[in-house]
Amino acid sequence: MTYFENHQKAFNKLKEKKSDIEEREFYHLIEEIKFDTDYLYQQAEKHPKYNFVSTEEVPASMELDKLEKLIKKIEKFVKNSQEFDPEEELDRMFPDRHDDDFDEDSMSYDSVFGGD
Repeated sequence: MTYFENHQKAFNKLKEKKSDIEEREFYHLIEEIKFDTDYLYQQAEKHPKYNFVSTEEVPASMELDKLEKLIKKIEKFVKNSQEFDPEEELDRMFPDRHDDDFDEDSMSYDSVFGGD
C-alpha cells in the first residue's frame, strides 16, 4: 500500500466519525502526511530526471503530488465542516473585548479598516 493510500484511508476513517469530529485529529493527520512528503521529496530529489514537476519517470514525485493534493482536500474538509460562530470570530479578532476597559469604538469599521 502506498503512502497516499494509507493516508487516504485514515482520512476516510476520520470523516466517518461524523459525530466526534475533532479538528486536531485532522491536523495531526496533515502533520503525518507532511512528514512523508518530506521523505518523498528527498527521494524524488535524488532521481536524475526530477525537475520539481510530477512525472511518471519519477514515481516519488507522483506520490508527492497526490499527498500534497490530499493535504489541501483535508484542509478544505475541516474548513467546510466548521460552523461559523460570529461571537467566536469576534473573540478571535478582539480577544480583550470582554475586559471592563475595552473601547467599543475600536470595533467600528473605520477603526478596523481606516476612515476616509
